[in-house]
Amino acid sequence: MTARVEAGAARADDAGSELARMLASFFWVFGATVASLALLGWLPVWLGGGKGAVHVLTIQEAERRLGARVLVPGYFPATLAWPPVEIRVAGGRHGSVLLGLARQDGGPGVELLQAIEPGAPIAPELLEDRTVLRSSPATVGGQPATLSDVLSGGTRTHELAWALQGRAMVLRSAGDVEELFRMAKSAHREGGR
Repeated sequence: MTARVEAGAARADDAGSELARMLASFFWVFGATVASLALLGWLPVWLGGGKGAVHVLTIQEAERRLGARVLVPGYFPATLAWPPVEIRVAGGRHGSVLLGLARQDGGPGVELLQAIEPGAPIAPELLEDRTVLRSSPATVGGQPATLSDVLSGGTRTHELAWALQGRAMVLRSAGDVEELFRMAKSAHREGGR
């Protein structure tokens, strides 16, 4: 009888050891999965330059990441190509977006930057390092605006800043200033939404 009790105790020890190994394996696989998902979540930030700005392929993808519609001008000069050649988002959900529009003739393009959250500033990662050379007050659609000459990336550009539906907006170009004003006055939700 003692042999049977010892054999039963040995099987119980084996079952307990096996259960412990299974639980350890489960937690190891679970932990590795969580770590991998966290790494994949940070991968776009690292690929986007490490500053938090992420390149995306479409305006729809930018809207999904930001959780809101992107406002765009209704007026586009015939010299500008659509869709944007560059789209970057920064600041996470309800952050900011940059749309880079190229000229068809290779001249200076236009950048449209905007904050998604009313009252919030545009994410600094999108404004990049720039030096404001001079600023003057202006108006866009009867609303106060600022027209500045800035030095950005070694290029002197014009920057028109205003608020639309409470959202900070900036149009930037080394081209025609009047073109920026016409675009700003016609800004609305994409596709008229």
